[in-house]
Amino acid sequence: MMNFRRAAVFMVVFAFTAMAQDFSLTGPLSHRTTIGESAIAAERATLTVPADTEVKVQVLSGIHTQINHVNDPVIAEVLKPVFVEGKLALPPGSLLDGHITMIRNAGHMHRAAELSMRFDHITLPDGQEKPVAAVLAALEHPDLLDIHLDSEGHVTSNRSMSWKTIAGGFTALGAFGALKIAAVGSAGATIALPLGGAALISYEALWRRGREVNMPPDTQCRLRLNYPLTVRIPW
Repeated sequence: MMNFRRAAVFMVVFAFTAMAQDFSLTGPLSHRTTIGESAIAAERATLTVPADTEVKVQVLSGIHTQINHVNDPVIAEVLKPVFVEGKLALPPGSLLDGHITMIRNAGHMHRAAELSMRFDHITLPDGQEKPVAAVLAALEHPDLLDIHLDSEGHVTSNRSMSWKTIAGGFTALGAFGALKIAAVGSAGATIALPLGGAALISYEALWRRGREVNMPPDTQCRLRLNYPLTVRIPW
């Protein structure tokens, strides 16, 4: 009877020892599995916005070629969300920081003003910051702003006078010179009015300055990404 009790106690102790070993072996393995799954989940929680993606924004600060200078900061706010594979990559409210890269004021002979800008940094609503390379791709209602945007993101003001009018000004200036040479004696008084008209046309066509580039605050436009942009998506 005593031997039977000893055998039963031995079997119970053996069973508990085996269970403890199983627990000690499976614990670390479960922990490693959890870490691996977390790493995979973190890797999947990113999205890459492809190059050439256009983002609708509004430029928060006003820009004028007579007031601003090269390297002045420019801030734009994302208006419409950007989705990649059906998931939100760039939420509204994201801010793009940039600067003016080139300014040329309007000049005589109605020379148009010119302006270029570039965006190189983005801050998302969750606080993450990423480098970016973006330029102007399109303007909302450029006819109302009286400016033109080319494919390289270069902004110019529209001319206020056609080249035909400027050519007419040159013709009037030539006529002014010819009449001045021919004006002698009493005939000079007779041609005073045509001379004054020719001089006025020449001044209007040749010496007036062109238009400046003026982008009021909250001007809406689209920016084009030159390179892919990878962001985390915690939302």
